Amino acid sequence: MPSLWSGSISFGLVSIPVRLETSQRSKQLSFNLLHEECRQRVNRKFYCSTCDQYVDGRELLRGYEYEKDHYVVLEPGDFERAESGASRSIEVIGFVDRSEIKPAHLNKTYYLVPEEGAEKGYFLLLKGMQETNTVAMTRFVMRGKEYIGAVGCGEQGLLLHILFHQGEFKRMKDVVVFPEIELKEKELALAKQIIENLTEEFSEEMLADRYRERLLEVIRQKVEGEEVTVAEKKKPARVVDLMQALKRSLEATAQKKPAARAGSQVRIQKAKKEKKRKRA
Repeated sequence: MPSLWSGSISFGLVSIPVRLETSQRSKQLSFNLLHEECRQRVNRKFYCSTCDQYVDGRELLRGYEYEKDHYVVLEPGDFERAESGASRSIEVIGFVDRSEIKPAHLNKTYYLVPEEGAEKGYFLLLKGMQETNTVAMTRFVMRGKEYIGAVGCGEQGLLLHILFHQGEFKRMKDVVVFPEIELKEKELALAKQIIENLTEEFSEEMLADRYRERLLEVIRQKVEGEEVTVAEKKKPARVVDLMQALKRSLEATAQKKPAARAGSQVRIQKAKKEKKRKRA
């Protein structure tokens, strides 16, 4: 499968040939639109209301409406001129502290893979950013659109995080204004204990798509002519007394996650030993 994009990442006078590979493997179920009467697939068509006829896709042009009902037509060469060679280089604007990039900024993530012979420069950049705890803020053009990217360090190589443009993402304060909340020490202590009881090592099993699995089972049952069985939805319990809910939750999680609790205690002990070692 061909790579999404190839070019180079440049910082200072260093240029590293790279290619862009997707980090996503889509497992989303796809569906076709069917005609209710015959249960056969229907085709989408383009209709021109001015000519009162359907139009073949090969007859379509891309136009920009600069005034109401007035369009300027853009040819493929116009998009190439706008890119003006920038699409072959991911230009590093500057390096910023890794903590400055917030989850709200992130749009998509790709793998940046070095071309053959460019490995040394690639790992020089990787190691340099690892030891300075930085990410590279970059700007580049791909397929007729300018992107802002943050090149960061993954477990084994460089990641390119596509960021939302300025004004495209919302901050929490733009969505909700929180009232002042007073937390009681006992409530917080119980909440922390529940968290400790449910703390465990990260596993990719946590990323399993349970909805997809259930939907596939519904599809299997319908294909085989079985009666579709649906599990009863669980209704969340309404919290009336927060302290009582915390106490009941603590009792339930203490029995449910003994292994997790034990593992959490081990990590706490290791952290304490590490702090003592650093002080010494």
